[in-house]
Amino acid sequence: MREAFAEYDGKLPQPSGALRETVEDVRRAMAEGGAALAFIGETGVGSARYLLEADALYVGRVAVLPGYRRRGIASALMAFMEQHAREMGLTRVHIGVRESLPSNLALYESLGYERVNVEPHDADRSWTMIKPLSGQ
Repeated sequence: MREAFAEYDGKLPQPSGALRETVEDVRRAMAEGGAALAFIGETGVGSARYLLEADALYVGRVAVLPGYRRRGIASALMAFMEQHAREMGLTRVHIGVRESLPSNLALYESLGYERVNVEPHDADRSWTMIKPLSGQ
């Protein structure tokens, strides 16, 4: 995750909290929710974390190593999260996406996520994006 987020260090209006997380922070977040890892062969190339909410799965810290981007890995991670949410009987998945990362906003929109709310995020703004799930 850190390697995937490192390229944003010093480039975002508000630094990513991902770069300050310790191994213990990650363990705690995974214990409170869960995580998925993406592999190509034996190489870990992507990850995402989730947290179960009342009727939704919150997905965060979606990360793909720079050398493996544009290969559908983030899309596959999100498809996995959506299926996981369906299996738990949830009706939607939501994520928060920084406005300063327009390519990420475009990715999630291409996957069927809609911008529903924008909130200040210190020196940036963060969009809440939601995808209703079908096939319950």
